[in-house]
Amino acid sequence: MSSSTLDDEEKLLRDIGEKKVLSLERALLILAGLQTEEEILTYEQKINNIFSLFIQKITNINLSKHFKPPAYLHKIIAKSIFDYLWNSKPKRFGEHFLLTDVIDAQVNPDVHRSVGTCVGLTSLFSVLGLRGGLNLSLLASSDHLLNRLRVGEQTIDIDHTDPQGFACVDREGFREFPLPTLTANVLNSRGLKQEQSGNFRAARSDYEKAVRANPEYANAYNNRGNMKFAEGDMAEAIADYTEAIRLQPGFYEAYGNRGMAKQRLGLHEEARQDYRMAVSLRSEYGDAHKCLQALEEIGMVGRRPFSQPTESPAEPTWEKGHNIRFLLT
Repeated sequence: MSSSTLDDEEKLLRDIGEKKVLSLERALLILAGLQTEEEILTYEQKINNIFSLFIQKITNINLSKHFKPPAYLHKIIAKSIFDYLWNSKPKRFGEHFLLTDVIDAQVNPDVHRSVGTCVGLTSLFSVLGLRGGLNLSLLASSDHLLNRLRVGEQTIDIDHTDPQGFACVDREGFREFPLPTLTANVLNSRGLKQEQSGNFRAARSDYEKAVRANPEYANAYNNRGNMKFAEGDMAEAIADYTEAIRLQPGFYEAYGNRGMAKQRLGLHEEARQDYRMAVSLRSEYGDAHKCLQALEEIGMVGRRPFSQPTESPAEPTWEKGHNIRFLLT
């Protein structure tokens, strides 16, 4: 990534922090690493082409008559975009989360080419929806991302990883965010990619940026906590896990992660409480069960104090991947 791109990102984050009006499309292209105005213009034209192809395919509305489509058309427009994307690329779920990669996959002539993750698919739908005049926001949980369409007092939730995902239901555990905070989801996914490649410093930087882009984004705190855990800073890791839990009380992974950090500090009773909470929130959470069982067993052997280092129970380690990190599907 060039220094000019880093400068653009820094300006972008400042503008987000100051709540300036931004072009979401341009912001997502900058976060994808585009370095020049020519590159950005190229991808903006690709988005124009996708939207033009969509316009050519629909028959139930004539958007050419509407500079700003009235609200009564918004549901029809949203459903038409959703159907067009699924019909043009029925194998939509893939590994791409950057808007540039998703665009390239969408325009690839191979109909069987996968397009992107829920972050990538939500990004593409969002920029197309804004072109169609839609009022969109985001719904985020610890492992998924959706769009929410508002039409007057009505809300319609849209899951882009499911061909039946238009007007989906059962959104328990999701929190609504303004559409511009999609930048934080992209930065979080970028951090995960860096982390998987072993670039932990770059990963932490991206998680830091995600927190700046959306200070209410629990997943970014959890993931930044994992970086601090890996660096051995348990107190700071616990602070990030605690903030993730405050923002999302049902975040069972953050409870499990905080329990492991507390266990590293010898705070076994507090760790036990976190493991129990994680299990109560997600009964099939295997790592928390194992950690809790180890603590319970060690506490019964001769009633030895938990603080004895020789009796420290085995725990899933961050390096082995048991410290659960947020990964959008």
